Amino acid sequence: MEALKPIKVYLQNDKPLVWSSKDAVELREEWRIVGCLTGSLPRLPRQNNHLGLPLQLSKEEVTLLLEKGAIVLLTEFTELKEPSEMDKKEFMEYREASYQTQVELFRDERKKEISHNMANIIEGKKAKARKEREERERSNEEAKLAKDPEDFSIDVETLPTPPIPRKFSLIQLFTESPYQPSKEVAADWHFPHSKQDHLRYLVYKDLWDQGYFLSNGSKFGGDFLVYPGDPSRYHSHYIVICLPHDKQMSTLDLVRMGRLGSNVRKTVLLCSESSPNEVAYTSLQWSGIS
Repeated sequence: MEALKPIKVYLQNDKPLVWSSKDAVELREEWRIVGCLTGSLPRLPRQNNHLGLPLQLSKEEVTLLLEKGAIVLLTEFTELKEPSEMDKKEFMEYREASYQTQVELFRDERKKEISHNMANIIEGKKAKARKEREERERSNEEAKLAKDPEDFSIDVETLPTPPIPRKFSLIQLFTESPYQPSKEVAADWHFPHSKQDHLRYLVYKDLWDQGYFLSNGSKFGGDFLVYPGDPSRYHSHYIVICLPHDKQMSTLDLVRMGRLGSNVRKTVLLCSESSPNEVAYTSLQWSGIS
């Protein structure tokens, strides 16, 4: 598997980040690299269930991609060159077009909302008219001054829609720097550092070479989660736990790990380095007595 052009990954605050959506898709489709989205979405900034760019890569993912020549790791720009007047003009035109599109979308959404709640709106106006009519009758005013409460109807198409103040319009955040770099500096990458790092990377690479997708497994108490295909389409089958080959384990530890996998319907893989650069796998799966 060879990349036509290395993908640029920027090392910022010791975090490897991919800012281009095109590059993130290529990493997923061509290299089976999942990463972790860490940015907020412009339309849903106050939630953390659905995130956006940048895509943060794990240390194992970066090391693998560097070995494959799929990426180039860069530090922050040291020199910047401001955009031209033409670039600025195109940007302002794009922002204005985005605002006008939002206005039309807001109007459509407003009409749909009114149509959906039409029965409640009309009933509320009828109740208000009945109350006004009763008050006028009690004050000996002519009843005809009050509108008949049963005559109400609303034409959604003729309703005025308040404009969106520009300060409340959604703005597309930059996913790459608006300034063109005049110089990019290659970053130094040192991983793995320890024996445990070496073991994690060895296991990650071995499973990746077998065609699996892998993601972080900390939420299930492991090192990695292993998927038979893209995680957006498949559930993970294995929870990977990386252990030194000579680590002593009690029966209670084995039961705990087995129950961990059974509770989430996954098989636990105990992974160790049996010989230099060779991975030994031991699977734990809870079996009920029928």
